Amino acid sequence: PDGAAPDDGNAQDNGDSPDNEPLSLGEIPTIETMELTPDIAKRALDSYIAGTEKYANTDLDQYENLQDFVDQTDDGKKFEADVKAAGFANVTDWNLAVTTLGLTYSSITDDQTADLQQQIKEVEDDKELAQDMKDKMVKALKALIPSDNNKKIIQDLQADPVYGPKLKQLDVEEE
Repeated sequence: PDGAAPDDGNAQDNGDSPDNEPLSLGEIPTIETMELTPDIAKRALDSYIAGTEKYANTDLDQYENLQDFVDQTDDGKKFEADVKAAGFANVTDWNLAVTTLGLTYSSITDDQTADLQQQIKEVEDDKELAQDMKDKMVKALKALIPSDNNKKIIQDLQADPVYGPKLKQLDVEEE
């Protein structure tokens, strides 16, 4: 998904964008998540694991996003067919499910909720930031805090004898 495993939200920002130019506050990433169901979570996890194995030797990471990979390569078209076979409408919906799965799992294994809530408070209290920047930053930080529903689904999967070990593969993929 977009080059690698879902971002666990723990990446350290050194203040530089990939072009080594200072990161502008206008470049706050949009982080989208969804409400998972047990079925969506299982299908996302199964298809993610299958995809990382099946497409390990492709140049997926050379594409700016997953849709470009799908649109521009034969492997991408096969990948899209696999995603649709797993019950997702398109790669965007699949990626959203996998990203949510990864963020939620990371939150459960390394709970950053208190830190994120503190950051949200600091942004909201900042008198120097323009309101639109505050809104963008708060929205991005809040997206990193999983819903109670998503936490419960991941906790149930962790307890599942089949899916518990599969979830641990998300840790391996992110290292």
